[in-house]
Amino acid sequence: MTYFTILHWFVLAIISLFFILITLLVMRNQQEKSPFSTVIVIFLLMVMIFVISIFGLDEYTKVARLEDVSHQKVLMNESLVLSGRIRNVGGFTIGKCKLEVEIFSDRVGEAGNTALFTPKSIFGDFFTNKKADEESAPVSKTFIIAENLQKGELRNFSVSMRYPTALKKPSIRHELTCH
Repeated sequence: MTYFTILHWFVLAIISLFFILITLLVMRNQQEKSPFSTVIVIFLLMVMIFVISIFGLDEYTKVARLEDVSHQKVLMNESLVLSGRIRNVGGFTIGKCKLEVEIFSDRVGEAGNTALFTPKSIFGDFFTNKKADEESAPVSKTFIIAENLQKGELRNFSVSMRYPTALKKPSIRHELTCH
């Protein structure tokens, strides 16, 4: 659930005021042949502006930060456990925070696996028993780590996901989005 802040209500009031004023001007214009189609177009335009402004306001008012993030590989069930804390550093309540975790093969610095040179053979991977898709496929998963996070609140989180065993040099990337 996303919460409207005072800024969201302010933007909604301004856009509604503009819609009312423009609608009155269109209706008063005697030379307008089809005022209702013009009003519908203006209404759709104002709705688009409001939706874009909601996303823009959420980007700057719903701000959270990850702290003390650590990851451990659990060998018993081949999983990755990512844990840490999330803090609301913005001035408003946050509805949901999603954490996207991606595990991929870090190929930087490997000889022969750069974008400039990839060795090929007429036999393909017949003699090496290597599956190219299995080795390079990243694993990505999205978790909801916080809901209804109040201003200044700090919460612990812990998520677990499958760990790809085929990756030679795994790297972990995580990204936090809140709204």
